[in-house]
Amino acid sequence: MTQHSKSITVGDTKIKKGNCFIIADVGSNHMQDLNLALETIDAAAENGAHAVKFQSLDIEKLYFDPTEDIKSLYSKIYLNEEWYYQLNERCNQRGVHFFSSPTYMDSIEALEKLDTKIYKLASAQIGTFPQIIQKVAELKKPTIFSTGLVSYGELENAVKIFEKNKNDDYIILHCNAIYPTTPDRVNLERMLIYEKMFNCLVGFSDHTLGNYCSFAAVAKGATVIERHFTSSNSVKSPDMVVSINPDQLRDLSRGIADIQKSLVTQPRLTIETEELSFKKSLTYRIVFNRALKTGDKIKLQDLKFLRHTEGVDCKDLDFILSKNARVNADKLSGELLNWADLKFE
Repeated sequence: MTQHSKSITVGDTKIKKGNCFIIADVGSNHMQDLNLALETIDAAAENGAHAVKFQSLDIEKLYFDPTEDIKSLYSKIYLNEEWYYQLNERCNQRGVHFFSSPTYMDSIEALEKLDTKIYKLASAQIGTFPQIIQKVAELKKPTIFSTGLVSYGELENAVKIFEKNKNDDYIILHCNAIYPTTPDRVNLERMLIYEKMFNCLVGFSDHTLGNYCSFAAVAKGATVIERHFTSSNSVKSPDMVVSINPDQLRDLSRGIADIQKSLVTQPRLTIETEELSFKKSLTYRIVFNRALKTGDKIKLQDLKFLRHTEGVDCKDLDFILSKNARVNADKLSGELLNWADLKFE
């Protein structure tokens, strides 16, 4: 088993546990409108995404004799390669990473002209197209594998191609190719299976209708969360059924940040300052249950225990009784016991 680094660097961003990489997948939500695509990048950047991903789709470079149904679908999801430069520029301006999932060989060349810092191989390519896996592996760049349509064996073959090319900077995303996926079919433990199988960073490509499963994935150690994203609920595209809007992306980003903070572990050598103050207010003190005269020996039946911030702690009772302590002044019933009140034999 290859020993992988605990982090992968993409440009100036480090992906690791505790520093989750959030991808807004535009998919077909650009609706063949460049301005809408640029607006979607803006919305993703403003609401917590670290990267904005597109899908390189061109029916002429993907299909031999496509059916009418396929032609109809691709008329809605086609991505114009001539947009790449402008999309990349807008991402650079907004401080997020641009990348696109290559689905045909030429798309890699187009992306390399922009010196794309990261790639994603969709499950449709992982499970069916070893040639494109090989070409991406040769680039020696960080790559995300999706697993929605992939068996363990097919995933292992992709990993072998990367390792043969001495590229172990890959992250495996658990994914369900069901749109949408209901929570009972997510099987999130598969993410941990991939982590154990390949000793690599893992994440989750979430196709459920809410953010809860993404939050659970982060709590389980996901280093990447990918969500289909739209800048507006008014967009009518094939990906809309599983797309989150800007408010939901902001909720996702903030939730992940809070979850990561909550997972930081520090040794419990002492309790927090705020906890200590609260604990002091709850501490049980020793109180005289009846009046005693100077020189009287303190007995258990002379005492009771009440919460207060001052006085002798009840934890010290055994010490006081074992030393046959006596009071050095008259004490009234209901008075707090203080150390100054005690005389030891």
